[in-house]
Amino acid sequence: MGFWHPEIWKEQFRDAAVYWLLIPAGVILPGRMIDALFGLPRPPASLVLTIAALVLLAAGTWVIGKATADFEKIGHGTPNPFRPPKILVATGAYRWCRHPMFLGYDLAALGVVLLCRSWSMLLVSFPLMLGWQLRFLKKEEELLSRRFREDYDDYRKQVPLLLPWPRPKAVIPPEERWS
Repeated sequence: MGFWHPEIWKEQFRDAAVYWLLIPAGVILPGRMIDALFGLPRPPASLVLTIAALVLLAAGTWVIGKATADFEKIGHGTPNPFRPPKILVATGAYRWCRHPMFLGYDLAALGVVLLCRSWSMLLVSFPLMLGWQLRFLKKEEELLSRRFREDYDDYRKQVPLLLPWPRPKAVIPPEERWS
């Protein structure tokens, strides 16, 4: 199936609509409704909060772009299930965490939440989205483990799931580590 196949673009459009419209609406609208229902005040607007939100939004968008480019350049594929990477991508953004696209999406979503200045989005909707995401990632991890077998299991021992925390010394010998 070629890159320009209509089925691929249909799937990419659907995925983009879910991740950039449906999920944000699922965070923003319930948060706003809870705020209105309980009469919760909005945190005061501030230049620092706005700058932090814009930095998170820009950083998240950049991480998503980097991870997508790594899929194409290193893995010779895309995030689209019709054109997945042909090899396990464990370098580039995928050295930071196993799911940098989701990390980027979370950073961008947090930026949007801060721009909206809603306590309910921050304390209810956003955490619920993260919970849904972790359930999804658990299934994704199982699929990747079946697809890439020992390589993915070794990678999983080496690289954190979502948050790129400093890690203890590698369990994989240096000659086998990803560069």
